[in-house]
Amino acid sequence: MRILVARCEIAYHGRATTRLGAGDRVILFKDDGSLCVHAEKGYKPLNYMPGPTTVRQEDDVIRVYRPASDETLLIVLEEVHEDARHELLDDAVLEHDGLERQMHELLERSPELIEPGLVIVSRERFTDVGPVDLFCRDTDGRTVVVEVKRVRAVAAHVEQLTRYCQRVDLDPAHAPCRGILVAPEIAPQARVMCDARGYGYVAVTYDELKGEAAPELTLFD
Repeated sequence: MRILVARCEIAYHGRATTRLGAGDRVILFKDDGSLCVHAEKGYKPLNYMPGPTTVRQEDDVIRVYRPASDETLLIVLEEVHEDARHELLDDAVLEHDGLERQMHELLERSPELIEPGLVIVSRERFTDVGPVDLFCRDTDGRTVVVEVKRVRAVAAHVEQLTRYCQRVDLDPAHAPCRGILVAPEIAPQARVMCDARGYGYVAVTYDELKGEAAPELTLFD
């Protein structure tokens, strides 16, 4: 990502034609080609452009063009205060803890929805890599780590489950543990990762747990 802090003028031509006079702004050039221009105050951008775009800079003029909609954003720099580039890594998914906690509680009351004979030992068990949602034992006495998501499970969630399992396996009393991912649905890449790592997947929604619909649960070992 490129973060440009500069005094600049901005002209836009596309769905309308606008001009923004000179002022100090923060301009974010994101890796997917999108762009946002922010003022000192407020959370809404003054200008923005969805990606993909092409960005060309000649001296103090930056031209951003989005071919899909034939939009152009022209930025004329008067003074550059800061111009920095950063390699960012963020694969986290926004989650709503309130409903997830309720899902934990409902599954704790009915662990058989995850797997017949499963016993919940503890909920939100602390580890130094984060809390394990449901710490369980199966009918064979083997430790089972269950990660619960109220949204579609993606690769980042499988990686999260992997971190928990690896941490639990450091304790000989619980190694080797099993991993199960519980979510309403699962992305194809995440499903492949689960299969490759030997994790189970249970499809269940919050509404199903509340009894608003008959749960159709399938566990893939």
